[in-house]
Amino acid sequence: MNSVKDKMIEILDVIKPRIKYVGYGFLVLLIMLSVYTFVVTDIMKKDYVNIFGHSYFVVATGSMSGTIEVNDIIFVRLTDDVKNNDIITYKNKNGDIITHRIIQTSGNRIITKGDANNTQDDAITRKSVIGKVVGVVSPKTILEFIAVCLIIVIGVVLLNFDKVFKKFIVKEEDERIVHDFDKDVLPQDVFSSPEDRKKPEHSGLTITIPLKEIEDIKKIQEVEVLDNDDIEVLEEEEVLDMESNSIVTVTNSQKDKERELIDQVNNLLRVKNNSIDTSRLTKKWLGKYQYVFKIANILFLGDTKSLFENVEHPSFKEIYDYDLEKIGLYENLRNKIYEMPIYVFLRILFLAVIYNDEAFFDGIFKIMKYKVMIDKEDHFRVIKKGDNYSKKQIKNLINVMKKISKQYDNKNVFELDKIERLVKIKNYVNE
Repeated sequence: MNSVKDKMIEILDVIKPRIKYVGYGFLVLLIMLSVYTFVVTDIMKKDYVNIFGHSYFVVATGSMSGTIEVNDIIFVRLTDDVKNNDIITYKNKNGDIITHRIIQTSGNRIITKGDANNTQDDAITRKSVIGKVVGVVSPKTILEFIAVCLIIVIGVVLLNFDKVFKKFIVKEEDERIVHDFDKDVLPQDVFSSPEDRKKPEHSGLTITIPLKEIEDIKKIQEVEVLDNDDIEVLEEEEVLDMESNSIVTVTNSQKDKERELIDQVNNLLRVKNNSIDTSRLTKKWLGKYQYVFKIANILFLGDTKSLFENVEHPSFKEIYDYDLEKIGLYENLRNKIYEMPIYVFLRILFLAVIYNDEAFFDGIFKIMKYKVMIDKEDHFRVIKKGDNYSKKQIKNLINVMKKISKQYDNKNVFELDKIERLVKIKNYVNE
């Protein structure tokens, strides 16, 4: 049953956009046809419209009953090239428009008769012929079409009742945690399969922040971290991994690689963005700033489910179809970044936000998203209980972002305190 349902969902995902555009096109054509008919018949006072050599009429009598019923819509090709047994529409000597069948022709003389009539009509000439009936649509056919459409809609709703109920009745978001990522091979569609994302809704003006002052805030924070005995970073740190019951050593080499990579990315973004000295956080970038802050808090609290949900369904619209080499994510740099812990990804995302580099932000996010999705054993998306070094790095990023928000806050547009509270509440409820 699930496989059939999934197949139906796939088919609907493919045809849904096409159906929408076909519907819009049909609606536009219907409106244009109505306006054109009104202008021709009511303003220009003509008897019928000419639409690419065709016209249409609504049948008013039952003279053709059995073939054409009252209120049927007939489509007529405008021509006088007609023969015996054709159903034609013509204008009689009184100016009435009649639709009957030809029963006899003789040169220019035509005799017609309604299928339900007992007598034939007065003879007419070909000059009186409007055209030949080429199609008939009855109200019954239209109602049957609507009924079929309703049955299809009801079937789709029944197949997706749980989603429809959540979305339109209880107003819940889709919380699927399923994915089809291949753990061994990086899928090509990580950078090329677009998904529409709901843009975040929050107030805010443009925030202008000198980059030098951001660097000063980071340096001050690093000094505070080193001065704090509780979160002192040693040159070489041994930590106990409670889950594996083994000692994990954080070496100088690992720390140096992380620092070197961050400096490399920082310099790359500075050069790539024409050595800008001021960061401008618009509404879009405030949303991404908040998103990085939220992910950092979720990671710090160890809420794996929320991390997965927020990375799988980010609060911003991802972009696609860009050249990785041109945006600075050349293969060697991508390989370096790919091997890094998750908190390094967050620090790079933070830098991309500060430099307003959308493509670079998106590229780093996609690599992180992929690693989170395939990490079924929680090596990447979870910081182990005894890994104090990683916790310090996350906490340091959170504090830097909070210091920046406090220094440049404008009517509480950063909303970091609110985000932090919500993350803690959700984590508390889940526990």
